[in-house]
Amino acid sequence: MGYAQYFTRPPERELVAGGHSLLRPWAILFQSALPTPMHFRQRTAANRLPTTERLPRLPNGNLFLEFGAIALYLRSDPIPETTPIRQTFMSARPSLPRLASASPLADAFPRTAEAFASMPDGDMWLERLIELDSNWERMRKPPQAVLSSEAVDGPVTFEADVAIAGGCFGLIVGATLAARFGWKVVVFDRHIVGKTHRDWNISRAELRRLSEAGLFGESEMDSFIVNEYDGGFVKFHDEGCGRKGPTMWFEDVLTVAVSSDKLLERCRRKLEESGTGSLLLDGATMRRVSRTNDAAFIELEHKTEGRQVIRAKLLLDVTGTLSPIARQLNPSETVSYVCPTVGTLASNFAVGKNVDEVDERKGEILVSNEHVREGRQLLWEGFAGKPGEFTTYLFYYTSVDSQTDKSLLKLYEEYFEKLPEYKRAGSGFSFDRPVFGYIPGVHHLGWGPQKKTADERVLLLGDAASMNSPLTFCGFGSLVRNIRRITHLIDLALKGDHLDARSLGHITAYEPRVAIMATFTRFMIAEADDRPTAVNELLNVMLEALEGMPESARRGLFQDQMQWSDFVRLLLTMQTLHPRIWEAVPRKLGFNYGLAWLLNFAEFSAHSLQSALGGLMKSPETLPKTEFHEFVNYYRYATA
Repeated sequence: MGYAQYFTRPPERELVAGGHSLLRPWAILFQSALPTPMHFRQRTAANRLPTTERLPRLPNGNLFLEFGAIALYLRSDPIPETTPIRQTFMSARPSLPRLASASPLADAFPRTAEAFASMPDGDMWLERLIELDSNWERMRKPPQAVLSSEAVDGPVTFEADVAIAGGCFGLIVGATLAARFGWKVVVFDRHIVGKTHRDWNISRAELRRLSEAGLFGESEMDSFIVNEYDGGFVKFHDEGCGRKGPTMWFEDVLTVAVSSDKLLERCRRKLEESGTGSLLLDGATMRRVSRTNDAAFIELEHKTEGRQVIRAKLLLDVTGTLSPIARQLNPSETVSYVCPTVGTLASNFAVGKNVDEVDERKGEILVSNEHVREGRQLLWEGFAGKPGEFTTYLFYYTSVDSQTDKSLLKLYEEYFEKLPEYKRAGSGFSFDRPVFGYIPGVHHLGWGPQKKTADERVLLLGDAASMNSPLTFCGFGSLVRNIRRITHLIDLALKGDHLDARSLGHITAYEPRVAIMATFTRFMIAEADDRPTAVNELLNVMLEALEGMPESARRGLFQDQMQWSDFVRLLLTMQTLHPRIWEAVPRKLGFNYGLAWLLNFAEFSAHSLQSALGGLMKSPETLPKTEFHEFVNYYRYATA
């Protein structure tokens, strides 16, 4: 049957309201009625079937589709019964609309609606997707103040050593603090602690860091590994390019497929069975945080229990890219780049050795099969999971302040349209689960750390801190690579009462080598005046330069671990292969980013020298175990 079973809808109708075509996904999602040249139309070979539908006009003059009401309905605060939105849409439909063929969502995004309707819990995943899209748009508005100078009133519901906001990466950190170090931890999430909308890939060596941190034994980790490949490859489109790019093979980059559900479930058990009194709170949203000299008070709004208050020595914010605390601490900019990402876990693709077939022994780390379109260089990623399962991602890199439409819904529509060109469906093909998100990245404009990642008794971790380079795809690998250091330093900070902003800031320390890697992201972003082939040509030059370098250097590029000598060699080799490549640098970076890159390189050089000298330091076994700042220096230099 293949993909056709999902995409057999009748011709789409043009939606018109009040004389204006509702033309953009943002118009539908965020109540904007601005017309654009893009029409949601579908032509058949025989004819086009236009119809005109008059949609309700609200009293303030804004135009809404029923789908627009969905995004509002997903906000944390309920829509009052007396609002025009409620009266117009919700009275006839008290719950969220299903993926019916007659819904405006299906009209605007037909392939996406068909595919989600075929998945288990498709309506639930759609709600999460719309909520994430809506939250991203609201990021452009001033952040809501969460850190407050006013005391949180009322009785304390829970007492803990550490409170953790965010039930995905936060659960991994919390389980380590409870099971390995014996701290009482409360992990809360607005949805379900231990559930995420994507699986993970990592190398075996990196995954071993969880064992080194004392969270899992080697045998335990095998229980959540669902596949392990012989290696993976990177290949960029080169049709019409001046240079043909190689296929780059990697033996230990993203070669282990991890079931996020199984890993997080084990973390839940580790935390609950730690004997520390630690607990998990599902359906709890953080509203306000206040601090005193000896504690942080976190006010929550629970879906069923109402207002709750946690008293803790330390709050860890691991809520991701859109963290309100991260935005409050960094009001001008929390992230520089963003990578909108969509995909699915699906079963029964065609299996084989051809490019449009799945080879379950190989990971596809980065693949492009077309040049720049609509100002974006689309990239694919594909990894096999359990036998018969294959996860595919479609994504692109862009600046946060670019005019590029960052809607995940729009990208999903393209994904389902382009998927057959990337991987072909086999007999019994089915979509099992969506995977999606916004992956952040920071470009450091200056000497030293530019982003504030801590405040009094508050520490940002994971994507909220954005301390990994955008080239490493998501925060899972970065978190796992640093889990031993992070949890050990948190343990020492709690024991020594080093909970001031300056001390906590050392835990999510700024890394010059990560900053220098972030510069490469600029070369993966399509500029308005670029030729369509420009991005792929630059990437192929980089691959050609990497081809003659050691495996460790190639691996370091994708794991935020590239050494100074390898980085310099890479630049010189690219210059040799393509002498005019530096002409692209000022055009891609501009003056500000170009100056920042020079500062980053100077810092990287100084840090590498300090790291080399740091190797002469004492081993951690001989250092005082309670000396927080001794270990800060050890981890920063001696282990670099």
